[in-house]
Amino acid sequence: MVFLRSKIVKNESYSYLVKSKWNSKKKTSEQQTIKYLGKTSDVTLENIPDEYRNDPSVLSFLSSNRQLDTKKREKYLTKTRQNMRKFLLAGDLKNTMSIYTDFTKQTSVASFYDNVLRPAMYQIGELWDAKKLDVGDEHIASNTAMHLIEKIGTKPKAKSKGKTILICTPDGEYHAIPCFMMETYLSLNGYDVINLAPSAPSKSIISHISEKKPDLILISVTLKDHLRSCDILIKNLQKFKIPIVIGGQALQDGNSFHDVTVMDTSSLSELSRTIQGMIKKKDS
Repeated sequence: MVFLRSKIVKNESYSYLVKSKWNSKKKTSEQQTIKYLGKTSDVTLENIPDEYRNDPSVLSFLSSNRQLDTKKREKYLTKTRQNMRKFLLAGDLKNTMSIYTDFTKQTSVASFYDNVLRPAMYQIGELWDAKKLDVGDEHIASNTAMHLIEKIGTKPKAKSKGKTILICTPDGEYHAIPCFMMETYLSLNGYDVINLAPSAPSKSIISHISEKKPDLILISVTLKDHLRSCDILIKNLQKFKIPIVIGGQALQDGNSFHDVTVMDTSSLSELSRTIQGMIKKKDS
């Protein structure tokens, strides 16, 4: 197994291509440096020896290197998404976690969700919709993605902001993965999160809001068939005078709802900025 390791020297990051090798006498894994690569910001695929250029760990590291031009990064990102899709379908949690670890050495959890995991899951969903994928394979991929998100959620969290966000979906919406992504991301960034997804009854959602009094409500809707039930849910919740943000794939055609904020992008970073602005406005 090979991977890229970075070391900070005088505030500059330098990278090495290393190989993990098992020492049978010591009964432990040891790192062996294959090649010194120089400044992390300058590393490209051309710096990697030929036999390691298609390694998933190498590609995931390079696809997160923001110093590279957009065209090169997109090429590496495409291959990283392909590897993620392959490992998800194989139920290979270990390698999906390796991709996450290497990708986030230079960037954020939000970037990993937005640029790797979510696109890979969309591709799997499209294959299933086109009947090019067995339902059992889709379940394996979804379950592996859920386990990966759970592991990411165990990472050290930021200091609590003292703000609570409630996540829910309209009736009939059973796509839980986007909501778990939001839960882990927001939790890691210091928010207290109540995740009622997927498809908790409106009565239960209303009960939790009455009791917990969250600072903001997030509604996720992925299928257009559920926009009507989403509209009903919003009308039931507006009596609480709590800011509501709605987002998801079902809203890509520019749907609008009265007196709520609609996110027409799947970017978690942008969602975080929107939440901060709305809570600040509410408190002022």
